[in-house]
Amino acid sequence: MNEPKLVAQSDQLAVRTLLERLRQHRLDQNWSQAEMARRAGLSRPAYQNFENGYGNITLANLVRILGVHGFTANLAELVPPVTTEPTLESLLKPARQRARARAPKNPKPPSAP
Repeated sequence: MNEPKLVAQSDQLAVRTLLERLRQHRLDQNWSQAEMARRAGLSRPAYQNFENGYGNITLANLVRILGVHGFTANLAELVPPVTTEPTLESLLKPARQRARARAPKNPKPPSAP
C-alpha cells in the first residue's frame, strides 16, 4: 500500500529537480523570468507559475522552454526504445499502427424492433 505514495514522492522530487535545474540555467544566462518567458513565447505569469511549480503546463510549452536552453535533442532519451527479440512470426506481420480498441465490459442488449 505504501508503494503509490513512494512513487508520488519520487515524481515530486523529479519535478522539483527539473524546475530547479531549469531555474539555474536561466540564472546562468542572467535572464529574468520575463526574459525567459519572452524567449519561450509565454506570458511572464505563466512562466513564473511553471518555474514555481504551480498550475499545469502543456507538453508543447515545456518543449519550448527546453528548446530555449537547447535541451530538446535530449528528449528522445527520456523514453527508451522497445527492445524485444523478434520472432519469425513477428517479422512476417506488418508493423502495428495503433492499439486495438477494447471491447465494452457491459455490452448493451440488442434493442427490440
